[in-house]
Amino acid sequence: MKAYVRSGWNWCKEHIYIWVILFLYQLLWGFFLYRFVDGVVTPILRRYPDPAPTEMSRQLFLTESQFYLMKTNDYFPYLWAILGFVAVHMLLTPFIHAGVFHAMSRPKQQGLAFFQGIKLAWKPMLVLYLLETLLIIAPAIWFVPYAAHALSTSASLSSLLVAVAPFVIAWFIGGWLVHQLFLFLNFGAASETPLIRSVTAGTRRLLPILGLSLLFIGITIGVGILSTTAAAVFTGITALIIQQALPAIMTILKMWGLSARHAVWQEAEQQMK
Repeated sequence: MKAYVRSGWNWCKEHIYIWVILFLYQLLWGFFLYRFVDGVVTPILRRYPDPAPTEMSRQLFLTESQFYLMKTNDYFPYLWAILGFVAVHMLLTPFIHAGVFHAMSRPKQQGLAFFQGIKLAWKPMLVLYLLETLLIIAPAIWFVPYAAHALSTSASLSSLLVAVAPFVIAWFIGGWLVHQLFLFLNFGAASETPLIRSVTAGTRRLLPILGLSLLFIGITIGVGILSTTAAAVFTGITALIIQQALPAIMTILKMWGLSARHAVWQEAEQQMK
């Protein structure tokens, strides 16, 4: 495991420009998303009764909100904006995958392999991304009606959680495993390896790959908790620096985790030759 982690880190050090590109992408995406949410939520909060509301004023606020949702179309522009954000994100993600995975498959290639990968591999990455998304959200066809029925029949929050939580956990684990499978396919598409061979190489080293995935998930969660705690303890400019540095740290951790798993997959694929 240490060798794969070290190999992944070495790849990250040699491709700092990809980290900069992805960090700027996350920064811009977060800025526009924040501005959108701020533009929607702030006007709503201004209508909330102030000072502290009585029970009647709170019910009046909720009734007015329900009326606007049920009887008007005022929320349509916001709904379309959210759908637009999702569509743009889904459109850009395969291009990013193409660049990153192409650079991983050709670590010694000179020049900006990231942009070369976008040009060469975006089509298969788009197909794989759409298939992965469809497979992951497919259980919603059954789960959403089930959850709605459980919500309407549950007598308490605890009974609702007992009815819904096991399926949510199973869905999350299943989606995570599907993502690992498509990760093998993405590695193969970037290196022009046949699909069957890509999956076979990944499944042969499945345990180390899953272990690395869990390791970096744990590190990411730990970094998030530490940064949030530090930002709460250290106020002012220190908290601002910590919050601004967090996206950069999360980006490098994601790259590191992907490159470490690619090192495992690449070793297994080369042993099959």
